[in-house]
Amino acid sequence: MNIDFEAALKYIDLGNYERAVEKLNSAIAAAGENTDEEMQYRCVLGELYANMGIVNRSQEEFVRVMKYTEDSTTLPKQRAIAQAYLDAFAGKTAMPKEQMKRPGDAPLVPKPRQDAAFIAKQSRKHR
Repeated sequence: MNIDFEAALKYIDLGNYERAVEKLNSAIAAAGENTDEEMQYRCVLGELYANMGIVNRSQEEFVRVMKYTEDSTTLPKQRAIAQAYLDAFAGKTAMPKEQMKRPGDAPLVPKPRQDAAFIAKQSRKHR
């Protein structure tokens, strides 16, 4: 990994998005053109632009990632991320961050685990 990329991740964690964009751009420049590493950085940059509300720049980055992954058939994770954001920008789906991460049949509040100790405790209450 590139030092600039790692610094950009730290800036994102700290909430300093402008510095993170600068570091990501320098990491992209150092990675070389049309490499897997460059497209991984561009995917992160696209997500950052989307979170900052800069939709047009975000779309540009995701379109670059999509074109590269179509040609090289690598980076399936970045392709999925880019496709999800591009679909959200087109209005086909909700933004990826807003989607729930649980299965559809799971309850919102998990039920307590009823093992032998729980059942014995509950039966003692009724005596």
